[in-house]
Amino acid sequence: MVLNTEKLDKIRTKIIDSAAQRFQRYGYGKTNVAEIACDCGMSAGNLYRYFKNKSQIAEAIMRLSVDSTIAELRSVVNAPNLTARQRLEEYVLQELYFTHHQLGTYPTLVEQVRDPSGSGPMLAHDYVEESHKLLAQILSLGVESGEFVVSDVHETANVIQAATLMFRYPQLHTDDTLEHLETAAQGVIQLILRALSVAESVSMTQAA
Repeated sequence: MVLNTEKLDKIRTKIIDSAAQRFQRYGYGKTNVAEIACDCGMSAGNLYRYFKNKSQIAEAIMRLSVDSTIAELRSVVNAPNLTARQRLEEYVLQELYFTHHQLGTYPTLVEQVRDPSGSGPMLAHDYVEESHKLLAQILSLGVESGEFVVSDVHETANVIQAATLMFRYPQLHTDDTLEHLETAAQGVIQLILRALSVAESVSMTQAA
């Protein structure tokens, strides 16, 4: 029997949701395909028609997490009536809030990302690439509006990503509370904005 696309997507979504709940409750390593299949009211053999293995299910969950995070950050970049400075500040803070929430909701994503046999590292790379593009877009807007002095938006985006690393999926890097991370992020943002601003750049040039 050939399933239509809508029904196929519905079944795959059910499997992903059931797996995410099991991963969250019992952990990725302690969950097996038979248990996920049972939660979905199907046999393990039937589940394998939709996903080759547990790792592929985990990849689908991580992909949804990455896609939803990028969509959230893209909405910040495209938000109306914001200056480039405001966009950059909001971008870093929203990345902190949203990725912190993602790992809080699905704590076993940490386990999956660090699994060298899975696709976690590749998806992490994809996320960094998309994030880089969005940061470069904000920087370009700042240069165009005269708010930023940047000679290479792509290189500067790399530097900003490095400077804000601990605020991206922060539970991977630290046990600090969200409140403490927010305070630290705001401090880093102000340093970045000072380095990018026209007034600061002119002041430093004159001082030299």
